[in-house]
Amino acid sequence: MSVTLRALVLPAFDDLEGVPSEADPWRRDYAFESAIDVSGLSAPLQYTDSGLGLVPTGIGKVAAATTTAALCASEAVDLEAALVCSVGVAGGPPELPVGSVVLADRLLDWDDKCRFDPDGDGSVSIAPDPYTDRGAFEFDPGLVSRAESLAEGVTLRRAESIDAAPNVVTGTNLCGDELWHGRRLAEEASWLAAEYGCDPYLATEMEDVGTASALARFGHADRYLSVRGVSNRDRQSGGESARESFFSSGFEAGFETGLENAIAVARAVVDDRLSRH
Repeated sequence: MSVTLRALVLPAFDDLEGVPSEADPWRRDYAFESAIDVSGLSAPLQYTDSGLGLVPTGIGKVAAATTTAALCASEAVDLEAALVCSVGVAGGPPELPVGSVVLADRLLDWDDKCRFDPDGDGSVSIAPDPYTDRGAFEFDPGLVSRAESLAEGVTLRRAESIDAAPNVVTGTNLCGDELWHGRRLAEEASWLAAEYGCDPYLATEMEDVGTASALARFGHADRYLSVRGVSNRDRQSGGESARESFFSSGFEAGFETGLENAIAVARAVVDDRLSRH
């Protein structure tokens, strides 16, 4: 007999040293009475009596795709009517206040491109990959719209030492296995998003393309949603170098706020799903 899920939450990690777990807040707020081992998963799938499932995917597209495909292929899990939701932190451009939440309506693979030696004329040294031409993944508009409406009732917490209030926005997620930081790379990211007609990008993360690709193979992509809380800037500010900015003590100062706000928005969506099905 399989476990029928109404909603499945996929955080990236559970026990990353030095930062809060993306999964523990869900365990504190919901009663996950049961768990099963599923072949291909790195951790047991926990689930509630109401049909909410939870399992970390692991960091990166390969881990996310492997976890998602294992769940989709398993006879022990029924995802035929489940909302699948990636929930976690992300980097963001400087115009988006730390703690803001991004509901993705499009998803672009940062790694799906060509890269060349710089020409020396200041032009970008990347181009779309002519052999894949996947373009941007588009989330179900009705699902995104419903999430936007539910998010209006969520109060976001402001990160300490951040003057601007966070907000909920809808736009493009840029997903890649490369953990990057800096103005030049941000310019390339903006250029690639513009090439695919999905600029500006609003969040940078490492899992969602893998999750979306696996769900699409199994026919579940129309019930997929990504909710990301901005925990840090994707480039340096002022006169510091990108390396100095990345390794500064305050780089992850917004992690808890970004995660808390993302989960708050995702909870509104998940609770709505559980109450209606």
